[in-house]
Amino acid sequence: MKMLIAPCCAAALALFGSYSGFAQDKSADSKQSHEVQQESRTTNGNHSATKVTTDTIRGKVEAYEPGKTLKVTVPGKLVSTKSFDLNDKDWTYHVANNLKPGQWVTVKERTDNNGHKTLTVQHASKAANSTTE
Repeated sequence: MKMLIAPCCAAALALFGSYSGFAQDKSADSKQSHEVQQESRTTNGNHSATKVTTDTIRGKVEAYEPGKTLKVTVPGKLVSTKSFDLNDKDWTYHVANNLKPGQWVTVKERTDNNGHKTLTVQHASKAANSTTE
């Protein structure tokens, strides 16, 4: 009986250890994703300032419906995905062709001085370390 305990424990550990690896796959994608927020001000010759806010996210496409929605993994512990509405008529959209779930993308959300918002989605490699501009 004592001889069976060690092999049973080893088998249970191997089984549950490999199972937890599957559960952590989405978490690993979130750790490889990143987000950068920038605000820039430019002063022109008239001494008026122009303010542009940019939020850049690099993550993995979880879901995509052309012209409707995009869902991307993002860094953080509370929220692991971020959804984008792609059919708001007050926004300008530039979306890369052939987006598919599982692909890595860079999403830039830009707000200009007048409050106009632009969303740009580009293909990115998983191995990219940063995409700041």
